[in-house]
This record gives sequence, C-alpha cells and structure tokens, in this order.
Amino acid sequence: MATQQTQSEQAPIIIVGAGLTGLAAAWELQQRGAAYVLLEAGDYFGGKVQSEQTGDGFLVEKAADAFILGKPWALELAHEIGLEPELIHPREDTKKLYFLRGGQLLDFPQNLKMFVPLDDQSFLQSGVLSPEGLQRMLDEQRLPPRPPTDDDESLADFITRRFGAEAMNFIVPLAAGIYVANPHELSMKAAFPQFLALEQKYGSVIKGSRATPRAQGPIFASFKGGMSALANAVAAKLTGDVRLNTPVLQVHPGGVTLSGGEKIAGSGVILTTPAWYAAPMLRRSFPEASALVGELKANGSVAVILAYRAQQFPRDMHLHGLQVAADEGIHMKAITVHSAKLHGRAPNDHVLLRVFFKDLEPQKAYAEAVHEVARLFGASGDPLWHSYADWRGKNPAYQVGHLEHLARIRAALPPNVQVAGASYTGVGIPDCVNAGRTAARDVLRCWQV
Repeated sequence: MATQQTQSEQAPIIIVGAGLTGLAAAWELQQRGAAYVLLEAGDYFGGKVQSEQTGDGFLVEKAADAFILGKPWALELAHEIGLEPELIHPREDTKKLYFLRGGQLLDFPQNLKMFVPLDDQSFLQSGVLSPEGLQRMLDEQRLPPRPPTDDDESLADFITRRFGAEAMNFIVPLAAGIYVANPHELSMKAAFPQFLALEQKYGSVIKGSRATPRAQGPIFASFKGGMSALANAVAAKLTGDVRLNTPVLQVHPGGVTLSGGEKIAGSGVILTTPAWYAAPMLRRSFPEASALVGELKANGSVAVILAYRAQQFPRDMHLHGLQVAADEGIHMKAITVHSAKLHGRAPNDHVLLRVFFKDLEPQKAYAEAVHEVARLFGASGDPLWHSYADWRGKNPAYQVGHLEHLARIRAALPPNVQVAGASYTGVGIPDCVNAGRTAARDVLRCWQV
C-alpha cells in the first residue's frame, strides 16, 4: 500500500527513445500502474527495426527480420499485446543454406547448433574447412577447459583456443556476424557467455552442446506484417503520454530538457537511445557517465536490398541464403533470400534478396551485390529496384571488458537514471525488450518503501 501511494505521488518516469527498448519500458510501467512520458526524436516507433511495404507488393526489412525464441522476452510481449495470431516462422520447405568457400557454394553442414557440430561424421564430410581444420574443430572435445577466471577474452582468442585458427573462417561468419563485429575485439562475456558456461560445466563446448537437449519446434519467429508490427502494436496499446518528434537535449536527475528548451520533471529517466546519442544528453549533469558511455564503440554494416523477377534466375531460388567464409577475400558477408525465407515478403514469381556487407560505401556495396548475385546464382539483367539499409557506425561493438565498462557506467549514475538497450546488453529483439522492462522495474524500485 505504501509503495502504491508513493508511486502515485511521484512525477512520471521519462523514457527517452521509442525503439523496442523504450516501448517495452513504457509497457512495463503501464502494466504496473506507473505514470510515464515516452519521448521519441523521430516520427515513427521501433528505432532500427523498420519494415516497409512497397507499392509493388514487397515487404522490406531494414534491420532484424526475425527474433530468436530461445530468449522468451519478445514472444512474451507479443502474447501480452495480442499479436500472437500474426506470428510466422521461417519456411521449412525452403530451408536450404550454402557456405561460400573458395568460390564454391557448399551445402551448409547439417546437424549444427549455431556453429557447434552435433555429430562428427556429417561435419567431416562438409568441406567448409580443410580436412585438418575440420578435425581440429572436432578435437575441441578432447581439450581441457580453461581454468575458471573472471578475465574476459575476445571471440577470436576463444575460437583459436578451443577450435583452432582455421575455424575462424567458419565460426566468425556465424558468430561475429550477429554483432557485425571484429572478432579480435568482441567480448565473449558480453556476446556469448553461454559458450564459456558450456566449457566450464562440461569441459568442452561440443560436449556441452550435445548434452543439452535441443528445443523443439521453430527457432525463430517474425510477423506477417514484418518486424515493425511488434513496435507498432505496443505503441497502439500505450495509454500514457507518448510524443513523437520530440528530441531530448539533456538528462537531469529530476527529468529532461527538450531541444526546444522545455523542461519535463520526472521521478526517473530511462535512456534507451544508442550510446552515441546518449552520451551528449548526459554530459552536463553526469559527466563521468557521459564520458564512459562515449567510450563505447560502434561497428558499421550495409545491407543492399535487391528485387528481381524469378525468370531472371536460371535456377530455383527457394533457399534461405548463404554465409561467406571469413577468408573468401570479398566484401560480401552473407545473402538472405527473403522471398523464400518468410511468407509474404515478395509477390509470386519474384525474388527479394538482402546482401550484407561491413563498412562499405552503399554504391560500392550495390555494385558488388549485383555482381555476386550474378556470379553465384546466375542472375541476368539488372534488378527491378534496389534500396539500402545503411547502418555504418550504428551497430554496437561489445569490446573485451564490456561488462566491466557497463558496471562503471551504472555506478556513475543514480539508481533512478538508467541506460538501456542494444548499446549495453544485447542487440537482439528479445534482449532489447528485456532491457526495457528490466530498466523500468529498476527505476520503480527506487520508490518502493
């Protein structure tokens, strides 16, 4: 009773940013009966998650096209807001994936859990590494685990230590690709703690993966109308003070100042914008936290979206796509055949592709994308149209020591001012949802008596 009374007397909690982290924070506060103000600088909800329906019947995803079900938070949110009937899953009838190595399209190894082989024989026959490299990966089962330590290590160091140097060419496209990261800088503790835990518990990542039962059913999910459906559905359910086109200039202990000079009082602030936007907002009132947030690095990526007619291909394009070996010597990192991966992404008899690059000027990326699609799949003629998802300098980079750095950021802020989102605790859709809801609960806890 005292808690409820205290909350009702407090100024609203201010949420800065209406990406999925900010929307989830608002939803959590609303569910708990707390007043909030949600402020978004742009004119739409969802942040980086953007789904666009074209006039000629294509559905284009500019960022995530699905979310993993092994982390429950996005699915739970979808259920709570009544979006369950809109759920779809990647198509099983087109579940064909290639691995590009030495200019050849190899069948992707069967029976993997992420990059971990679940049986020796099929992996040895895959050809994704040299025979020696394949055997060295499997020999991980016979290596002793690293002695328990709190020290962080890079993905590259972990791969080399456990699976051998050549394994970088196979594992990096699957693991570092999630974070568009430099494997020599990417923090294992921040990005892949589950593999460190398997090593410690079972003595081997492969042994641990094989001993852990595989989840039944689909691994990923999306929505009929694209991933933006989640953000828009949450926004439609919010009953609090929600403002688009409202940039925040400064964050204070007792609220925020908008770019136009208006001050809004708040009992707490949840700052969900990317670090490069958050640092300047914190500079005046929280200089130490601002400096620490400003030290967080970002990587870049560009996706080239290409639309074709099916007859421009001499082969069946009912496949999910391909991954590129790290040592292939080309800029391209992966291709997703979006029209075949998920229902409703392209009109019949058309092919929609997303071709992924790291930091590359978009026009150069487009030229290489068209060239590679013609070289690898035989496409003739120009695409019907193309567009870009340009995320250069906008993908969080969890460098070695990231969790310790995050702890210093949190220690430099009062408990009622929280930073949350992809810059800090995970780039996936479920991670962002969990970050927003956790931050909301943490701010509310400040006023519990």
